[in-house]
Amino acid sequence: MAGEQHTLVDLFAGCGGLGLGFHNAGFETILANELHPDPAETYVKNLLQDHPERMFVGSISTVFSDKSLIETGIKKHEVTCVAGGPPCQGFSMAGTGLANDPRNKLYKEYLRVVRYFEPKTVVFENVPGFATRYGLGLRGHLENSLRKMGYQIASGVVRAMDYGVPQLRKRFICIGVKKAVLNGRKITLPPTTWTEREIRSKLTTKQVIGDLDVYVERGGYGTGTIFGPELYLKPARTEFQKEMRSVTGTTKKGQTWNTLIPRHTKQVRARMRKYQQGATRESLLNTKLATKKHSQRVLVADKPPQITVVSLPDDYIHYNTELPRTLSVRECARLQTFPDDFVFYGKRTTGGLRRRVDVPQYTQVGNAIPPRLGKAIAQHLLSYL
Repeated sequence: MAGEQHTLVDLFAGCGGLGLGFHNAGFETILANELHPDPAETYVKNLLQDHPERMFVGSISTVFSDKSLIETGIKKHEVTCVAGGPPCQGFSMAGTGLANDPRNKLYKEYLRVVRYFEPKTVVFENVPGFATRYGLGLRGHLENSLRKMGYQIASGVVRAMDYGVPQLRKRFICIGVKKAVLNGRKITLPPTTWTEREIRSKLTTKQVIGDLDVYVERGGYGTGTIFGPELYLKPARTEFQKEMRSVTGTTKKGQTWNTLIPRHTKQVRARMRKYQQGATRESLLNTKLATKKHSQRVLVADKPPQITVVSLPDDYIHYNTELPRTLSVRECARLQTFPDDFVFYGKRTTGGLRRRVDVPQYTQVGNAIPPRLGKAIAQHLLSYL
């Protein structure tokens, strides 16, 4: 419908990856909920600068209670889309995956909010494990519940790379459109937007993050800034780089944020250099470079990144052999397709038991839906309206 403002209620909103994708497709966030103040701050300062009151920080069952929703004044049927991805550690193949994880009940809170607003469309996203694990029938329960509310459903696992995201990330996506809106039409998952040939020719690691690799020029380890801004030092050369820098500037005079790299110890540098040369964790056992860390993968400059960005920054090693290192927050954000003007707030990283309570910048990036995938989903939904 031309001229209509399409509205989003963004649940479990994180730092705003899905929200940014929807905004780029023409939506506006009218309500958002995020449990933790750090990703909520990132969301507000990037997507709700003029309306911080639209972000409700805290447990969804408390701050988005039916009473709270009534007080917003937003009426049934006024919302274009309710979207959300409940915290996925309970379903994830990367976590311990306990079937009785209380977070597995949060998707019922998602259904409660959908039931309250009765939006024209819905999006539910999660890790692929949501569709397959534990025999809990979560997927069936979700889809049957949405059908009873009058939605036609399409669901399945999509690969982010097929939508122009330079990583292996897969997500379970369930979308729904009110049957009354469809008038008998059938819905599908969003069609892929990138071919294998385009992925291989335009999404290599160097094409994606090569312009950010200026740490030798900056002075080596420990350079860059937690926030910024900081000058690029290299111009944008590829299509991808130019798109990511369309706001911040494609020349050396442009500037970006969240660029700090660690001051690695000599031992860590030596181990990463060995990995770059083809060593494995097993081959380093019983040497002074041995480590308990299981997963450290070297990025290949001239191939699309064969990784999934996660919340631990030391899982991946840059291809630069002159300065073996892990990635900056900004480089991880590029791999997720966050543009360079999207600034991350809160601590840069954390460790140990603090990982249970902190949501630092690396975790915010790793937990996010890639904005390019979010935009593809949003545009697909709009094609039915």
